[in-house]
Amino acid sequence: MFWTLYLYELKKIFSNKLKPLVLIAVAAFLFFASAQRYFGVNPETNAWKAEHLLDGRIMDEDFFAELCEDSNPDPGAMWRYAKRYARMVFYYNESQSIYHSSVEQESWTADVFYDTRKRVIGELADEFYLTRAEHEYWERMEETIPKPFTYRSAQDIENLRTTYQFTMTVTCMLIAVFLAESFAGETESKMDALIYSSKYGHKYTVAVKLATGCTFSLVMGSVMLLMTHLPVLILSGLHGLDAPWYMVMQFSNITMKAWQMLLLHTLVYLLGCMLAGLLVMMLSLFYDRSMAAAGTIFMIVLFDLFGNVPTHMRVLSQIRYLTPITILLNSEIPDMRLTKLFGRFLISFQTAPILYVLVGLLLIIMTVRIFRRRYG
Repeated sequence: MFWTLYLYELKKIFSNKLKPLVLIAVAAFLFFASAQRYFGVNPETNAWKAEHLLDGRIMDEDFFAELCEDSNPDPGAMWRYAKRYARMVFYYNESQSIYHSSVEQESWTADVFYDTRKRVIGELADEFYLTRAEHEYWERMEETIPKPFTYRSAQDIENLRTTYQFTMTVTCMLIAVFLAESFAGETESKMDALIYSSKYGHKYTVAVKLATGCTFSLVMGSVMLLMTHLPVLILSGLHGLDAPWYMVMQFSNITMKAWQMLLLHTLVYLLGCMLAGLLVMMLSLFYDRSMAAAGTIFMIVLFDLFGNVPTHMRVLSQIRYLTPITILLNSEIPDMRLTKLFGRFLISFQTAPILYVLVGLLLIIMTVRIFRRRYG
């Protein structure tokens, strides 16, 4: 009986013939949006492949001396992304309300690079209102990173990282559209009394709907993420997965490899998709109106994209930084604030999965209780 109802719920999700077309159109859009950065680029001379030749170079005085002397205007020049990486450190200023003097390219040295990077990390710690314990934690982390750095090409990884937030936003909206009728559909079609009064109505309905919604959200999220990852894999490859994360985010002193951080990104993304699905279904039951459920999700997404909580409001802003869309924000600055759990400090990408699982369980409990009160 469970599988019969499960298949019925899946068919109901795709009952509108336009929905599969919408999915195909959105998937194609994500694919081409991710691929557009490679359009018109000569694969023999493009910058990221030329820049791969720098892999393994020690970022010492000789490295920066060559970087300073290079003035090749060719966009496919070998040093293009190495200079971009250095500028992110040297010229970091008003974009985050942190001011210090810029350093001209001719003055770049290894000592200035590492000193500037360390100073900016300290400024970020103040900007995020870190506690003394957090300050000390990141200082210890910075000391564990061997210097000078070994340069690694991480442009492909950066291209992947910048797709997560956009994909999360689009996927949340799709989930809202497709699952908004999960409970409200029966009420709007006047079928709720008949279905919920059947022999298996109360025993299986909530479990089947929640299982179907979670499965759909997970599959939807996986497909949409694949659409943004495939162009990078096909058109450029995945060079740099074993690069340290500070080669992707210049001010990070997290000692993880790029592939480990991308796994955390993916875990947060997929759990965020399931959380969005559970929230839509709970709202569908609570409102008994599919448009109201979908509209609420759209409002939450808009707030997550454009809303703001002042950083000095420590607790609220930290919760804000842990929402599925914000945590995947295409920012060059990592959220340095930590969560202490069982005597250990967790970074945001470790805290978020735990939080999402707990909130997801709460949403399941709320959905079951609302259903029993209404139809029990």
